[in-house]
Amino acid sequence: MQAASQAATEARSEPLRARAKGVAADLVTDADAKAEHAAVSVIRAAFPDDAIIGEEGTDDAGDGPRRWYVDGIDGTVGFAAGMPGAWCSAVVLTDADGPLACAAHNPAGELYAAARGQGATLNGEPLTFTTAPTTLERANVAIFLRQDRLVLPGVRETAHAVIDRAGIFRHAGPGTLELAWVAAGRLDAWIQPETDPWDWLPGRLLVEEAGGTTRTVQKDVRWHVAGSSSLVDALVSLIT
Repeated sequence: MQAASQAATEARSEPLRARAKGVAADLVTDADAKAEHAAVSVIRAAFPDDAIIGEEGTDDAGDGPRRWYVDGIDGTVGFAAGMPGAWCSAVVLTDADGPLACAAHNPAGELYAAARGQGATLNGEPLTFTTAPTTLERANVAIFLRQDRLVLPGVRETAHAVIDRAGIFRHAGPGTLELAWVAAGRLDAWIQPETDPWDWLPGRLLVEEAGGTTRTVQKDVRWHVAGSSSLVDALVSLIT
């Protein structure tokens, strides 16, 4: 993922054309496509038979069950605003059994990686999930509340319930980076509705391989939750 984050960083030397993708607060820039292309080029050269799906339009069918999901810039709003710690480049390889390997590079100098059954690392050092607070009232929870999500059935009600119960709630921008912070013990828990695979699967593997818990819950909408088992149970109980 260093290739993607380097391409994104280099693109900042040119005027960024930030524009809305679907809703006003969902931005994309020319750098997103450049970062995705850099990552896809590396993957395609090494694994020509694998499928590759990118947030910005890459859609290579490939052969067999192996599929890569690429997010050249996860957290484009923070990237466009010049916030170096509020975006990352992320990739995950999946097979028939789910996430197999992943990496997320924060250009502030952090490389998170994980492989199924082999643990998770930060800059090569093992990540061990830190026991989080046992109650939501003491927890630091990340939640995503963009307007296009709030209009989905039950999301506004669940969001209010989380806000009423959580000790602290915050949103840094990139889903993968927030999940990496859960794996590293910097955040206690994470919850989002209708999360795209490139925003969920890399971080899911990081949390699981560090020793945390993840869960997908299907009600009127699909929710993704991560953290300690007790906090995951508590957050799932709030989903309407």
